[in-house]
Amino acid sequence: YCETIAATNPCGEQPLPPNGACLLGSFNLVKYIYVRDGERHFNYQMLQHDIPHVVRAMDNVVDRAIYPLQAQELEAKSKRRMGLGVTGVANAIESLGHEYGSPMFLEVLEEIMAVLRDTCYEASVLLAIEKGPFPLFDERLLESEFALKLPDDIRDLIRRHGLRNSHLLSIAPTGTISLSAD
Repeated sequence: YCETIAATNPCGEQPLPPNGACLLGSFNLVKYIYVRDGERHFNYQMLQHDIPHVVRAMDNVVDRAIYPLQAQELEAKSKRRMGLGVTGVANAIESLGHEYGSPMFLEVLEEIMAVLRDTCYEASVLLAIEKGPFPLFDERLLESEFALKLPDDIRDLIRRHGLRNSHLLSIAPTGTISLSAD
């Protein structure tokens, strides 16, 4: 409702409008694996705890960044776009004993991504309550194909309070990030 996509970033995962940019960040899923009684588990609670802090930090970057062009600054600050995703997916879920691409692997990945999605959007609503929604927020956002798939309680929060960030998720190719994250 508020932009026309003109291109993508270099890796193609983030469609962007003219003068658009996206601040990308990835949660290293391997860091959420723990061992209890000799078995590996995924720490969903720790991931849920970490997400709001990262959403807040990345939202702050929008205000603190130095933009080469005024049009880029206007675009960034009017939508407050970020792209949070994951890295270390194969390593983390395989360490839990699930073969890459197997039904159980995909089930665990779906659970992790649902936590990421829901917690990011809830964190952005809480920031909107505190700091205000992104300037171009309009309830029409809730009519998007993606927003229609959000849980009803999150959709209701967005309807009542808005969102601080127009975009929150982006699944980037993170092989290089995974290597540097050990």
